[in-house]
Amino acid sequence: MLDSEEDERYDTFEQYKSNEAILEQINKGVRGKNFSDIYNGSVNEDMENGRKIIEDSITLKRYLLHFNTTESCNKDNCYGYLNYWLNQKARKYSTSSNSILTLYSTYMNNDSELKQKNLCSSKIKHMSFDKYKKMDEIYKIYRSYKYYNLRKNHEQLSCSRAKSCATEYNNILSKYPKIEDIKFCKVLEDFKKDFEQNVLLPKKQCYPEIPNLVSYKDKCINLKSLPNGEDAHSQYKTNHEDPGEKSVELSYTQTQQIIRSTEGNNTPSSSLDSTLPIIPFGSVIGLLFILLSLYKFTPFGKILKLQIQRFKGLTRNSDDELYEMQQNTSEYHDRNTEYNEYNISYNSL
Repeated sequence: MLDSEEDERYDTFEQYKSNEAILEQINKGVRGKNFSDIYNGSVNEDMENGRKIIEDSITLKRYLLHFNTTESCNKDNCYGYLNYWLNQKARKYSTSSNSILTLYSTYMNNDSELKQKNLCSSKIKHMSFDKYKKMDEIYKIYRSYKYYNLRKNHEQLSCSRAKSCATEYNNILSKYPKIEDIKFCKVLEDFKKDFEQNVLLPKKQCYPEIPNLVSYKDKCINLKSLPNGEDAHSQYKTNHEDPGEKSVELSYTQTQQIIRSTEGNNTPSSSLDSTLPIIPFGSVIGLLFILLSLYKFTPFGKILKLQIQRFKGLTRNSDDELYEMQQNTSEYHDRNTEYNEYNISYNSL
C-alpha cells in the first residue's frame, strides 16, 4: 500500500464537522457489541489491539454505507477524512502502521456488501508523516472552533476556545515557515475568513485578547503557476537562491574555465607578452634618460658617455677620453682652489 497524494484532500471546516460527527456516532454505536454476528473478517479479538481493530473495521464499513455511493462520498470528501482517521488509529496501535492499514483494506476488499456498492477500498492508503501531520494540525484547529461554536453563548468558554483557535492557527507559521502544499494553504486561508467573519466577540471582552490571525498568503508557494512536472521544492530554492552564493559559484566556474584554457594552450597569450615587459622596459628607459641628462654636468656623465659610445661601436680612444676627463676634473679642482683662496684673502681684509 504505497503512499499517494491522490484524494488526500483536506476537509473544509464544514466537511470536517459533518464527517467527524458521522464517524464518531457510528464508532460509539459499535463499541461493546458482540462481534460474532456483525464481523466476518480475519482479525482475532485475542491478538494485540484486535478488538479495537475490529471496531474500526465495522465503523469504516458503516460509514461508507452511510454515503451509499462513491459520488456522494467524494462530494463531502468522506474518503479523505476516513483515511486520516484510520491512519490516526493505526499509528496509535503500532509503529508499523502499514500492517494495520493492510488489515482494514483486506476487510473492505473481502466484504461482499461494499464490493456490491463499488465503494472503493483503494482509497485507504498509508499517509506520509508530513501529510498526516499537517492534516492533524488543521483538524485540531477545527476541533477547537467546533467547541467555540457550541459554547459561544458562554463568555468564559467562548473566549478560551477562540483564543485556542487563533493560537493554534498562528503556531502553524512557526512549524511551516514556507508552505509548499497549495491545498494546505487554501484551507488555512478559508478558515481565517470563516473565523474572522463569525467570531464576533469584541476583543476587549476577552482577557487576554484574542490574537489576530496571521495571513499565509505570502508564506505559500503557488504550485498552480509551476510548469507541469516541476518539483515545488526545487522551484522554491531556485527563486530564493542567495545572490552571494550564486555569484561565488559563477566566479568559481569562470576560474575553472580559465585554468582549463591555460592548460590546453602551451603558448602564452599575446596580451600577456605585451603587458608583462611594459613595466620594466619603461623603467629602464626612464632611468636611462635621467642618467643621460646627468653626464653633461658630472664626472659620472663622462663615464656614461664612454659606455654608450663603446656600445654603439664607436672607435674613439677610451684612454684619451679618460685623460681628458681627468684633466677637466683637475682644472675644475684648481679653479675651485683658486676661488677658495680668493675668498679667504677677501675675508681676511
